[in-house]
Amino acid sequence: MTNCLKSSIVVTALLALNFVSATIQAEDASPSPSPSASASPPPSATAAPTPIALDQVPAEAESAFSELHQIEDTLSKARAALESTDVGLTNLKAEIKARMAEDARILAENPSLDLLYPLRTTWQTYTANLTNSEQDLTQRTANLEDQLATLKQMNQVWQATLQSAPQINMPPAVLQRVQKVVERIDKTKRTAESDRAQVLTLQNSLLMQEARVRRATAAIARAQSQALKDLLVRDGQPIWTAPRTLTSELQTQSDESLASQWNATSAFIQRRPSSFGVHAALILVLAGLIQWLRRRIRKPAEAEPALERALSILDLPVSTAFVLSSLFGPVLYSEAPRWIQALIGAVVLVPTLLILRRLLERNLFPILYALVGLYLLTQLRLLAASVPSLARFFFLVETGGGFLFLAWFLRSGLVAPKRSEGDKLATAKPGASDRFSRAILLIAKIGLIVFPAAVLANILGYINLANLLATVFVRGVFIAAIFYVAIRVLDGFVVIALQVRPLGALRAVQLHRRMLYRRACRTLEFLAVLFWLDLMLNFLGLLNPALAKIGDLLNAKVGMGSLELSLGRLLAFAITAWAAFLISKFLRFLLEEDVYHRFRLERGLPYAISTMLHYSILLVGFVVALGALGIDLTKITILAGAFSVGVGFGLQNVINNFVSGLILLFERPIKIGDVIEIEGTVGEVRRIGIRACVIRTGQGSEIIVPNGALISNQVTNWTFSDRARAIEVSVNVLPGANSQRVVELLKTTATSEPGVASEPAPQVYVVNFSAGAITFQLRAWTDRYQDWARVRSDLAVAVNSALVEERIAIA
Repeated sequence: MTNCLKSSIVVTALLALNFVSATIQAEDASPSPSPSASASPPPSATAAPTPIALDQVPAEAESAFSELHQIEDTLSKARAALESTDVGLTNLKAEIKARMAEDARILAENPSLDLLYPLRTTWQTYTANLTNSEQDLTQRTANLEDQLATLKQMNQVWQATLQSAPQINMPPAVLQRVQKVVERIDKTKRTAESDRAQVLTLQNSLLMQEARVRRATAAIARAQSQALKDLLVRDGQPIWTAPRTLTSELQTQSDESLASQWNATSAFIQRRPSSFGVHAALILVLAGLIQWLRRRIRKPAEAEPALERALSILDLPVSTAFVLSSLFGPVLYSEAPRWIQALIGAVVLVPTLLILRRLLERNLFPILYALVGLYLLTQLRLLAASVPSLARFFFLVETGGGFLFLAWFLRSGLVAPKRSEGDKLATAKPGASDRFSRAILLIAKIGLIVFPAAVLANILGYINLANLLATVFVRGVFIAAIFYVAIRVLDGFVVIALQVRPLGALRAVQLHRRMLYRRACRTLEFLAVLFWLDLMLNFLGLLNPALAKIGDLLNAKVGMGSLELSLGRLLAFAITAWAAFLISKFLRFLLEEDVYHRFRLERGLPYAISTMLHYSILLVGFVVALGALGIDLTKITILAGAFSVGVGFGLQNVINNFVSGLILLFERPIKIGDVIEIEGTVGEVRRIGIRACVIRTGQGSEIIVPNGALISNQVTNWTFSDRARAIEVSVNVLPGANSQRVVELLKTTATSEPGVASEPAPQVYVVNFSAGAITFQLRAWTDRYQDWARVRSDLAVAVNSALVEERIAIA
């Protein structure tokens, strides 16, 4: 027993020692508390809401009811929007389901790029709309969470107030008021929670639709990539095997295709019923504006032949409104089924045809009719896309008919380029530009190569290659024709804008109308080319890869010490500097041609204003260009300070001349057009530059005089205050002549001379007596300074003739 006792004591001691050592190790491992931490009190529990004081309950109840009313009003408006969103999402589900079924049949048949392009744009529109709807629902969820948090806080305060009623002996009327507030809060809270559940349900449904749209978009992207890869792979049967399966294919697929398109159409009309109404209203508004503009320029057009061509567009206000409204078609009908888009295009085709018949020469009408036929066949082929054999038949008719037309057109010689004067062969019809004729002939020759190649590829079973060849050519021609029509229509509106007020009343427009019109047309043509390239590259699926490659090229950086340069920054620098120069040139043109003439400014002041404006804009543009180049402008300031020290020593004369030029512009002791004399040289100031002035002498030579010399040296300005110049003619007559008669004769002769100014009046003085002659000096003034030498010569001839006529002998 003693041994057991000893054993138990030893075990107990070992356990105690082990516990103490573990405690010490734990204390050593744990970080020592900082003084601030040891001094901080333990965290307190969440404070209970404070009940409202009894004397404040009535006022707080009214405030709570007002706030609850605002929350309920907001929930009511949001609930109406949610119902609309729910209906729209239900219709969108049906539309997406029908489109997915139709597109699945199209994708299963290895579609061409011209079929995949509208499918891709439609699904991209769905993605954008769903993203916007998701953002809207997310914002609504955040608003509901904020409202529920507000309601929770209000509920806690008023519940605490209700529970404190027995302790503060709350009157029954006040207690009833508190209970109504609590009930109203509970009701509003349940409504907000119900709305939140509905929003979350819509978000879940929306995310499911987004997933479906992403799958469809990815499938179309894979089909586009595969179509580009398999261009040289036979993806169809030869044409001679097609009739065996055409009938059965039509029976099995046409019904399904029509049903899918009808379901998609019904869902689109239910979801966006306002598209057709908005389109109709837009046509009416545009037609009204065109009719008003037509009445306004009718009278000016009778006196201005340039407006007659523009009136040919305005004579068809409804047709022009239809064509202009079609520009909004991608916005109004971006998600419409293919047959609706084809129907809208066919409807717009009629007014387009009527307008083009007025704009084009008669020899171009066959091209117009051929484009209409190609468009209709293309739309039929797109509508029959889910029935490959039928679409293939329409394709052969389209390409074969296009080849036959081009062959006939080139043989007919309706359009031929103008030749030189020595070559009197076929010439273009009067009114057709040589450049336009050559473009048409080039397109026709390309079509003669493309169409037969497409027909042959389709016959042999290379359907994808055939569709790509023909579609790229036909689509490029369609887009070019549309842009040509748009340019011609806008061309007419430019003519109208430059002829009528307010632009027509500007002096700059009146003096340079032809130049402004030409540059506006060039700008429109340049933009049309850019849009054409954008649409064609986007159609082929090459736009985004091309932009990515260009972006990588522009963003490739090359380090030069601490400065990193890239091609994009260099282009930004050049474009910014060029834009500053263009802005300066345009503003100076506007000031000189229109603004200065409206004010009576001193001579030379307009040139000074324009020059300083030019320097200021170029300086600002240079600073902005340096920022675009990626240079830190704070470092530029330091470098400029250091550079100015070096400039002060090495470029003293240049800086002196520059500052002197600024003094000449501000102080204006010398102005453009002044006649000055410096160091024995007399000439007219033609230009005041940054470093020097240009002076043209009477002998025709031009002298470059530094600005510093004009400031530091003595300069005689013959036209500083006015343009008058004194003319002196000396006359020697023999003694014995009547001096008074000679004086009156000289005055009369000078007064009657056309170039002599009446003020100051001509004066005659006797300046010398001698044994052989009396010297008279005639002094007159002329305001025709540039012709003063000729006026002096004419005056001397007139004086001589008068003396001879009066028989006064000249010594």
